[in-house]
Amino acid sequence: MGTFLITKYHCEIDDETADGVDYQGRYFDTVSPAEIFNRLQGEQPNEYENNRSETVRWIFEETKAIEINPALRDGEEIIGFITGTTIEKKNTEQKL
Repeated sequence: MGTFLITKYHCEIDDETADGVDYQGRYFDTVSPAEIFNRLQGEQPNEYENNRSETVRWIFEETKAIEINPALRDGEEIIGFITGTTIEKKNTEQKL
């Protein structure tokens, strides 16, 4: 068994902090939090050029949750995200 964790990465565009946040569910074969943290800290940031020729970097910021030797069940939700605004029911009745 290993370790499942949720990591947080922040975005920089041309070396300035941007609004973007990337949460990732990651799995490691090791159960040593120190080893995992060292690996995460040692990773090169994901870097690319966007359509405006700006350099975008996603940089490891922190671990949000960690589960050592998770007892996962078939079909179990591991991580979920809900984004956007609440959708309100619209009145679809037509006035005559």
